[in-house]
Amino acid sequence: MTIEALYELMKQGFEQVNTRLDRIDTRLDDIDVRLRDVETDVAEIKGRRLAFKEWIPIGCAIIAVIVSVIALVK
Repeated sequence: MTIEALYELMKQGFEQVNTRLDRIDTRLDDIDVRLRDVETDVAEIKGRRLAFKEWIPIGCAIIAVIVSVIALVK
């Protein structure tokens, strides 16, 4: 095997490796985008749950005010 043939063989091998690495990078970017979407959705769900938990005491306070106003009127 001559040096030129070895050079061509190595060049083809490196090109194949670069092609595979590019495909892997593309897949990792897609996975990153999908995980970011999942994180956003989870944060939104947590926020909704916390907002709902805050409405419970507010609702109880409103009901207590209404009951106390009714009791004062009678």
